[in-house]
Amino acid sequence: MSTGPSKEDLEQYWQNSRQYFDELARHYQTADPEYYRKFIKPFYDNPFRSTYTAPGQTKSTGGGARFLVMMIAVAVMGIAGAGVYFFLSAGDPITKKLEQFTEPDEKMTQRELKAPENKKVDPVEPKEETPAEELSDDDLFILGAKHISEKKYDEAVFELRKIKPGSKRYKEAQQLIESVKYLKKMGK
Repeated sequence: MSTGPSKEDLEQYWQNSRQYFDELARHYQTADPEYYRKFIKPFYDNPFRSTYTAPGQTKSTGGGARFLVMMIAVAVMGIAGAGVYFFLSAGDPITKKLEQFTEPDEKMTQRELKAPENKKVDPVEPKEETPAEELSDDDLFILGAKHISEKKYDEAVFELRKIKPGSKRYKEAQQLIESVKYLKKMGK
């Protein structure tokens, strides 16, 4: 049978008189190692047992457990936030418009049907004509920038020239057109 204080007494010493508990632990560690391993050592081995007890409380607040729960909550919120971000970014209307107009179309456009065979087509016009009335100036700017990144400079200039003067993107479009001229000259 146990030769020392009961589990309840040890719990009370752990909570209210840590110094006395530590003295008991040192004594029983040498005097009765089996009692020490069975009753006292679990207090030191448990990381979820708080070493601090607020005044007026009789039980431990479980500082380690609270920390673990907070870390799990932060991880769940982070994963949920990333999921919401990716879910909402997939429905971007500009992305959908770009996909719609940049996919290869098997049908011939009206302009290609009307052009006579002996007439030389202006190389500045793109192979696929995008309906300008459906695209805003921001969309045209993005489409022009996309063509520049693909090194389709003539198509980029064609799209950027559709941006109307007075638009917030007009100056930027003119700068990109100048950049395209430089890129063509340098052969990049």
